[in-house]
Amino acid sequence: MSKEKEESHYQEPKRVIGLKDLVFLSVGGQSPFLSILTYGVAAFLYGSYFAPIAIIIGTILVLLNGMVIYKLSIRYTKSGGYYTYAYYSLTKRLGFETGWIYLVYSVLYGSAYVLGATFVLHHVLQINPWIIALTIFGVSSIFALTGIKPSAKYAIVASVIEIGIMATLAVLFLKSTSFTFYNPFNYHISFGMLALAILFGAGIPTGYGSITPLSGEVKDPKRTVPLAIVIVILLGGLLAAFDVYAIGDHLLYYHISPTSTDLLSLIESRFGIITFAFVIFAAANDGILATLSFMLASSRTAYAMSTHGFLPSIFSKFESERGPIFASLLTIVLYLITIVSSLYLSGLKPYLAFEEVGEIAVLSNLLVHIASDSSLFKISLKRLRRRLVEISLALAAIGITAWNMIETISSTTPVLVYIFMTFIIMGFLAAEVIEMEREEQQQED
Repeated sequence: MSKEKEESHYQEPKRVIGLKDLVFLSVGGQSPFLSILTYGVAAFLYGSYFAPIAIIIGTILVLLNGMVIYKLSIRYTKSGGYYTYAYYSLTKRLGFETGWIYLVYSVLYGSAYVLGATFVLHHVLQINPWIIALTIFGVSSIFALTGIKPSAKYAIVASVIEIGIMATLAVLFLKSTSFTFYNPFNYHISFGMLALAILFGAGIPTGYGSITPLSGEVKDPKRTVPLAIVIVILLGGLLAAFDVYAIGDHLLYYHISPTSTDLLSLIESRFGIITFAFVIFAAANDGILATLSFMLASSRTAYAMSTHGFLPSIFSKFESERGPIFASLLTIVLYLITIVSSLYLSGLKPYLAFEEVGEIAVLSNLLVHIASDSSLFKISLKRLRRRLVEISLALAAIGITAWNMIETISSTTPVLVYIFMTFIIMGFLAAEVIEMEREEQQQED
């Protein structure tokens, strides 16, 4: 039986979301403000006042990988994203393993932003971390269960407000210097520090990873999904570079040491309590929206894997209004386990939990991208002369992603690398068990 026929008896999702819905859902997946507080601050600490340029370079590198997904999303328009690409272009087993690692990535990445938002809100408001984390998780879960249309409407409103807050904040920082602009190219750093600044800068515009699993519910997916990928990468990266530049401009003008600066306290002291209140809203909104975005992506990946028999058939049930309801419930349970266990094991230290969960998620993301780069390389080989651009793109993306992974592993705590490798081994073992069961069923038939 062909791969296409295997899923013919399953209900196909209705295509109900457009470009605007998809873009703002994915912008939420980037968690713009939390990304500035984490990846942006790290890029500045390593890249100094050259950091805005490093973030732009990182955005270009992300765009290179994004163009690989751009090409694949034109060819494959079903739900499942990275899993679907590997399933149809590589092998069924590699498709399962890619889907497995994507689920690890999306669950951990979404959970990490719950923990990041918990850290920020606990640091400022001194509310019990359990209350904050479970509230953010609960709101995201409710939206995920109501379906993709209500979630998209919330994402549009919340993301527009947050982008407005971030742009306003950058203008306020520049205004505080009477718009005295500095030249980042006047500041030179070593290649090693530049590489690290680019690495963290590339961590900002990554929300497009939540776009492709939703392809099966997107109107005109061959046009909408690729366009959304490019818009989200450029919007996230350039907005972050603008904010980091404005912050750096303020620090330089007032001779403030970056290493001793608490960005949240700086915003409160410089621009007052009202601006600070909007910033706190942005942090809370990031936690909800990023978690929701990746919950939707996780559930659609689980749904697609179920239609091919890699997960129990109950997860392939798709309701017209609420989507893959049982796959969504599975996703919510996985998020709850991750959030609760990470907070407990970290001794109720949200930032430590955020760092550890986030690092494993980043490693998983890089591996998923290597799989998608390999997918484009494989399908491009069939028409070698006509697809030299695609082959070059795939090879360049593989090289950059592999370099990124090596740099990340070298700077990651060994225990976290062991956990990441354990997830990979578990995926291989699960794929082997599933394949053995299929062979036994074929022999019985």
